[in-house]
Amino acid sequence: MHILTTIGPDNATKAVLPFIAGKGAMTRDETVAMFAMQEATYLGAPGQADLSELKAPGLPPVQAVLDALQAHDALDEFLVCAPCAEVRGITEADLAPWATFGGADDLARQAAAHDTTMTF
Repeated sequence: MHILTTIGPDNATKAVLPFIAGKGAMTRDETVAMFAMQEATYLGAPGQADLSELKAPGLPPVQAVLDALQAHDALDEFLVCAPCAEVRGITEADLAPWATFGGADDLARQAAAHDTTMTF
């Protein structure tokens, strides 16, 4: 599954949803490629967003879902839009070990490699 997300920590209720969708794919033995743009770039920078506190009512925190995805080798790739991050002051040093910068070509590559793309 390919997931494109633009929602960041300023909307915890919606920010967790892409990760929940990814967990759903994981339960079907699928892998997930995520691309974070706009406010979602903060999700790939631990100093910018505490993923252990980011959750929606009735759902687990983003960090718990992310841990599950990683434990099952279900997170193929988590790309942070480089231009989006740059204007928000996020540098490569800020990125989580599981996140990397990417651009429009990477977004297109991810989408082409998957049968399903979900957007949040």
